[in-house]
Amino acid sequence: MEPHRELPSCIDEFKPDINAGPRAYYLKALAFTKEFYGDEVKRISSVRLEDVTSDFFFQEYIWVVHATGFSAKAVGKFMPRLMEAYGSWDKCGSEQFDDLMEKVKLVCNNPQKAKAIHTTAKKMVEELCHIQWHDWRAQNLSNIEDIGKLPYVGKITRYHLGRNIGLLECVKPDLHLVRMAEHWGFKNCEDMCREMRGDDNIPLGIVDLVLWYSASTWGTLSIKTNR
Repeated sequence: MEPHRELPSCIDEFKPDINAGPRAYYLKALAFTKEFYGDEVKRISSVRLEDVTSDFFFQEYIWVVHATGFSAKAVGKFMPRLMEAYGSWDKCGSEQFDDLMEKVKLVCNNPQKAKAIHTTAKKMVEELCHIQWHDWRAQNLSNIEDIGKLPYVGKITRYHLGRNIGLLECVKPDLHLVRMAEHWGFKNCEDMCREMRGDDNIPLGIVDLVLWYSASTWGTLSIKTNR
């Protein structure tokens, strides 16, 4: 998860200038993220797929599904109650969907997202009776293509979930990054993040995270008016 937090009013000294060029924009965003989201960056940077537990995966899956098409700041506020409503993956997957939905809708009334999470939990319950977690993880989470087969995980969100469970070279081509890449003439968001990173020893997924924190704080709509 990469929640937003309440920030002080005097943060504009960290605001990147879209006209300063990609590397300068990134360095300014990096300074901002280190100052206000350093713990989140360290935590996500430390995740390795081979260490990801079933509980950790299920938590990140719930976060990514509910954050899709929604404000991360808003989801962060009700995430603790949402996790409580879903419960552990084995409890969630063993319940009838209607019973689960009665609890979940009190926090977030989105049946499609709840159904996706219940379906994945049920799959875990059924399959983990026969195979070990590390084998299930290898079969379902070891690459972006397989992650994209999970319910409610699409061509963009698969990179988000992949990054959060340890595939740290993933770059999520969300709206903010796509705008930036087009503005600076990059073929895609991954090429842009690689250029921004330069010789720094930082995974591409963390470059993505740094840009996202900055862009979601100040927005990128100005890119359209600057063209």
